[in-house]
Formats: sequence, C-alpha cells, structure tokens
Amino acid sequence: MRILSILALSTMAFTACAQSYTITGKADEASNGKMAYLVDQNSSVYCDSCVVEDAAFKFTGEVSGEKVYTVNIDKKRRSQAVVMVTAGTNAVVDFTARPATVTDNGGYNDKFAALTAAISEAGNAINAKSDQLMNEGKSRQEIYDVIGADLEALYDMYRNAIKENKDNIVGAYIASMTARQFYPTLADIDNLIATVKYAGEMAAIKLLRDSYVKAEATQAGKMFVDFKGFTVDGAASKLSDYVGKGKYVLVDFWASWCGPCKGEIPNLIELQNKFAGENFTVLGVNVWDEEEKFKAALTEEGITYPQIFIPRNNEDNATELYGIQGIPQIILFAPDGTIVKRDLRGDAMKALVEEKLK
Repeated sequence: MRILSILALSTMAFTACAQSYTITGKADEASNGKMAYLVDQNSSVYCDSCVVEDAAFKFTGEVSGEKVYTVNIDKKRRSQAVVMVTAGTNAVVDFTARPATVTDNGGYNDKFAALTAAISEAGNAINAKSDQLMNEGKSRQEIYDVIGADLEALYDMYRNAIKENKDNIVGAYIASMTARQFYPTLADIDNLIATVKYAGEMAAIKLLRDSYVKAEATQAGKMFVDFKGFTVDGAASKLSDYVGKGKYVLVDFWASWCGPCKGEIPNLIELQNKFAGENFTVLGVNVWDEEEKFKAALTEEGITYPQIFIPRNNEDNATELYGIQGIPQIILFAPDGTIVKRDLRGDAMKALVEEKLK
C-alpha cells in the first residue's frame, strides 16, 4: 500500500534506473572463433554477441529491475545456459561443465542452482524407486501408492521455492517452469501474476494465460472460431466449410505422432460409419505435424472422413485460437456452429453423439 506519494515516486525512480551487470563465460578450445550470444528469454531478442577468444567471452550491460537471459555459443542448444540478472550481477557461465553451470557469489544464480540441485536429487531418487518397482512387475497404481508421498514432497519443493522467492526473479522463473502443472486455470494464473513479482513478464506464463483466455472463449455455448488450412489434395479449406452448416460436426485435433490420438481414431471411424449423413460428420484437423506423415497416417489408420491440414507456419494457428495445449482435443459443434462440448473421449463421446442424434 502506498503511504506517501513522494516515497512511491522516489522508489519508482530508483528501480527504473539501469544498473550494470557482467557475465563472464568459460568455453572449450573448440569454441574459439565462434559467436557467443546473450538472449532475452522472454522476448527471444538477441541483446548482445561477442567472439569466443582464448576459450572465454564476456558480456557487460545495464539492466533495470530483474531479467532472465539465455547465453549460448554458436546458437547450439547443448551450449546454452540460463542466467538471472539484476543490478550488480557478476555471473560466471562455465560451458566446460556438463551441464553448464552458472555461479554468482551467492546471488540469484547460486540460489537457483542450489534449488535445482535439490529438486534433481529428489527426482532422481523417485525415478530410481519407480524403475525398481516397474522391474518387479508392479502396476501403475501400485507404483504410485509407494512413491505418491515422495512426488508430493517434490512438488512442495517447487511450490515452496516459488513462495520463498515471490519477490524476486527466481520465484517467477520457477513458476514459469511449472505453470502448466501448478496453475491449471485462468484464475490460478491471474493469482500467480498478482502475488509473484515478475511472473507476468515470463513468456511461458503469458502464453499459458493467453491459451486459457482463448479456451474460455471457446467453451460450451460459444460460437465456433474459424480458421484456415488445406484439404488432403492441397485445396484451401476452413472450419466454416463444415461447421455451422446445419449438421453436428465432431472435430478431432490430432497428429500422426500422437499415440492417444490414434487411440481415439477407431471411435471416430465407428461414429462416422454409423451416423455420417445430412445430420452429422466427423472432421479431422491435423496439427503440429508433417504433411507426408499426416497423409501416410490416413492410410495406415483407415481414415476416410474429411480432413483439414494445418501447416506449422500457417497464418491461422487453430490450436492457439481454441486454447489447445494438448491433443487429441475433440469438440462437438451443434448445427448452428455453437460448441456443444470440448474434451471428448471414448465412450462418453459416443454417448453424447448418439444422444444428440436421436
């Protein structure tokens, strides 16, 4: 709460002042002559670059507030490290270690390294116990009965780290790593942004919030949102060619590499064979896929119902428009184009279609 406006203004002026930081890098001899890059992780903007010389490099700059950068050599994922920067940060990135280490004399990077080391140790122990039980022939439920408490303790390590660092960039960054798991609703994300400083600046959190907003806008009772793609033959096509035309349309967002997607295809074929006509059709929307693999899967899976193929670089990203974070996502649309229900699977999907077509 603001007590004195003068104090508030002076505080704002102080935090807005940019202050210096230094990032020193260690590399192997093979990196000499290659470029090292400093990237703003939230915007993916390349902020600085330099040549690796004598197996070393250095970035200096100014920062207002607190930021998360990615440092890499030659734009290679293997030579990449996350660096947290605030006023006065003097960090050392060591790419001769595997994985790369980041230290800063007790600053945010040392704190983050200690947290991730503890989390990794706990996670490795859980994995080892799970593997042992699996080798003993235990069922998934039996394994969970044994490791469930350990898993919750691991999750609490993340939650506590966020809470303990809610006023600095460490908490925001850990929240961005766990956002999909720990903040499953729009209300959860908004509360996170309100209570953890810098969380609203994290790219992963902003993207997740946007997907929740779009998912809420495409829930049951809402009108369909149109998007463009191509038929199997390469002709231009769009959702409105099928939806809103006076029949129920069961739309399946899927990909050839997706196991659960393939698990639903027999159910979709069954519904198409049983009900296709003037009142109903199934429509596949292939996303996040390669055209050749998509077409091959149609033959392999025996799919004959119509398809819209969405190229990866398509200007209309169908999954973003519907806030889809995972596939399969199967949605039933009513004859007027309104959404009847999302997240349909298996027998429940079949029952709903049969109910609507009685």
